[in-house]
Amino acid sequence: MSAATEELDFSFDSPEVRENPYPLLDRLRKEDPVHFVTELDFWLLTRYEDIRAMFTDPRVSGDRRNWQHYVRPPEGSLFRWVDEHGTMAVTRKEHTRVRRLLGSGFTPRGVARMNRQIREVVDRHAKPLHGRTGVIDIMAEFTTPIPMAVVSRITGVSAPDGSEERFSRVGQETIRGFFGFVSDEIMERAETSYRELSSWVRNTVSMRRESPREDLISDLVQARDGVEILSDDDIVALVSAILAAGSETTALGGTIAVTTLLEHPEALERLRADRSLIPQAVSEILRYGFGGASGTARYATEDFELHGRQIRKGQMIMLSVGSASRDPSVYPDPGRFDIDRDPKDLLTFGFGPHYCLGANLAREELVCMVDAALDFLPPGAHLVTEQVEMQSVGLFDRSTNCPIDFAR
Repeated sequence: MSAATEELDFSFDSPEVRENPYPLLDRLRKEDPVHFVTELDFWLLTRYEDIRAMFTDPRVSGDRRNWQHYVRPPEGSLFRWVDEHGTMAVTRKEHTRVRRLLGSGFTPRGVARMNRQIREVVDRHAKPLHGRTGVIDIMAEFTTPIPMAVVSRITGVSAPDGSEERFSRVGQETIRGFFGFVSDEIMERAETSYRELSSWVRNTVSMRRESPREDLISDLVQARDGVEILSDDDIVALVSAILAAGSETTALGGTIAVTTLLEHPEALERLRADRSLIPQAVSEILRYGFGGASGTARYATEDFELHGRQIRKGQMIMLSVGSASRDPSVYPDPGRFDIDRDPKDLLTFGFGPHYCLGANLAREELVCMVDAALDFLPPGAHLVTEQVEMQSVGLFDRSTNCPIDFAR
């Protein structure tokens, strides 16, 4: 460790780092790529090659039961069930079996159906924004309601009263319980919401076994690989995770996509003129705008050394995907937003056997949201930064609104 690194004094949880972590991540990547964050008791990895390797390294696991500070959720809670039966907890063989069967729901016919459903939902929410004036909270009216409406259409699951607002709220509260370092209050709300959400999924599975429809749960109910099928528990765990992750992550992703383009008006106007560039632009948005100082947690299952640092069994290893996306050894001039870049091998959705199941779905939603936003955002539209409200969720700060002045 260099003398310069020894002088590196910062609070990982400080407002400055939360607001703009990239100067710190750049310095850590150069000087101390395996950095121990004393205040939170975990190792922080900041180099692309190290982070990618950790996704498949047999010396670490995504199963949080390996963490030295692991506290078992209460007996009978759904989070306890997830810890013991979720995709991170099962054997490699069982994980492979479930993912193989899940692929039965993503046939070309199924994907084409999903893409049509995504486009229909996005268009429905974009239409009321055409011709609007004044300051509009597009998070409330556009980027937040779309993801849950999409996954509801795709999976066939909905709230008993059909309320999209209730469905979205339950999904968002559920996923926050999976973030690290959150309060007991957030965990309690997450448990209540997850119980409600999973009951909707289980009821839908039961109905689809009796009467299949054109949706993902029907596809999964009928999935076969020889004599193997997905159990009700398999489907409930998988679809509940897709529903929960599909709400918070994609809602924030849509907001990041719109605000990033508003901050780079030349890129926005190029996309207006050439919509074929949108998929590539979404990849660059994923690289440039996603991820902060923290990221995906892994847990050491044995002692090992990395770049001269001694990692002990049971310690948490935080993979800063945001830092990996700004690693200049992989992405030249990483601080520049460039829709001509077409970044390859992004780690935003993970890597290897635990690559995010909903990655392609999230990408398609973002492509459709950007395409629709280009039609309702007038030239001169801008984010009203002084009206933006933020909320802390564990190590993450998230915006709770996105006020855009539709200057006309």
